[in-house]
Amino acid sequence: MTTSEQRIEAFSALVFDTAKAGALRDLIAPPYDLVDTAQQQALYARSPFNVIRLELNRDADPYASAATTLDNWIRERVLVRHAPPALFHYTQRFEVAGKLLARSGIIARVRLEAFSSGRILPHEKTFPKAKEDRLRLLTATRTNISSIFGLYPSTDSGLKALLAAIAARTPSFEAVDDNGFAHEIRSIVAGEEIAAIQSALAEVQILIADGHHRYETALEYQRRCRAAQPDSLASHGYDSVMMTLVAFDDPGLVILPTHRVVRAIAPAPLASFAARAREHFIMEEFASGSVLQSALIQRGRGALALALKGQALRLLTLRNAAAMAAAAPDLPPAVRDLDVARLHTLILDRICGIGADQVRQGGNITYTIDAPGALASVARGDADGAFLMNPPTVDDVARVSAIGATMPEKSTYFFPKLVTGMVLNPLDVQVA
Repeated sequence: MTTSEQRIEAFSALVFDTAKAGALRDLIAPPYDLVDTAQQQALYARSPFNVIRLELNRDADPYASAATTLDNWIRERVLVRHAPPALFHYTQRFEVAGKLLARSGIIARVRLEAFSSGRILPHEKTFPKAKEDRLRLLTATRTNISSIFGLYPSTDSGLKALLAAIAARTPSFEAVDDNGFAHEIRSIVAGEEIAAIQSALAEVQILIADGHHRYETALEYQRRCRAAQPDSLASHGYDSVMMTLVAFDDPGLVILPTHRVVRAIAPAPLASFAARAREHFIMEEFASGSVLQSALIQRGRGALALALKGQALRLLTLRNAAAMAAAAPDLPPAVRDLDVARLHTLILDRICGIGADQVRQGGNITYTIDAPGALASVARGDADGAFLMNPPTVDDVARVSAIGATMPEKSTYFFPKLVTGMVLNPLDVQVA
């Protein structure tokens, strides 16, 4: 049970005791949806206390095993409660396109609200299978093992000054991941600093940048817990979720494009693709994948690059935006103007016959930020098609969310992802 009715709450996080568990760099892991089988095995081998055993367990019953492992680590004090309750200033230092950047946010418990409240908003659609998986893990462990990534409008100069002062302090604990990116945590325990952050963020609109499945899972878990305790008026741990809150104007806020790799496209759409695509797109052919990618970046919004089995590499540029209005009249203009919506509507659906329901079911499409790898998968014969895009902007994401709309699934890739294992949020786990 929680004693605070604040929207933003300090909490007694579970953190690794490195004296028992070993170096923090060996205990952290990427988000579950980035970990393939080979990396899962490598993380298992790296340390018996790597957080992958909680986040993406490999045992026959992964959820029960994760819960047992968590209980054992708490009992053995591999994981200990951070005292006193705190907010956590989280900085990531990383490199992208040859530039060194830093992005900072506040890790807190944030009170759950339905999207209908308009105070916490999604920006993209979700996959049912992923939500089922995360719900089973949350139900078993009763712990937020990884943090949701939220954005807020930065209009409070006092908050900016306070966070800058906190960022100048020595980290409470830190680690460097396999990419060479640094992750720094600074605990915020002073009552006046916590109160100032709570006040500044009490009414801001929060946009979910990453973690939609986990947020919807938290809402469903809350619903089930409340149904089991219909007469309880108290506030409980399950009424909040762990979230890292980053300002919209943070200089380290980076969005990368999420390309689509389609395993199978029916023979007829493949054969007729060029003729049908010319109805709405200007088409150029390229002999080199690297030149194709450069052209895609140079063309900017409205351009799509693709490789199809047995066909030339192509760059497609939309002839007329009116084509999207005619093809998807029910989509708001803020969504219709997105390259990812054009791809899904005019190409995947209209030409390839891969509709929204099939996309949502998953299995035929994989998502990647690796453009050369996507093109190579088609060249090797592992996939029938690869579709590359330029990324949406933060303003694109904000416009879509502000009108209560959502982008197609996997429309954004906020880079880098939040690492898992620095801070965990127990909802009702008792820690000695």
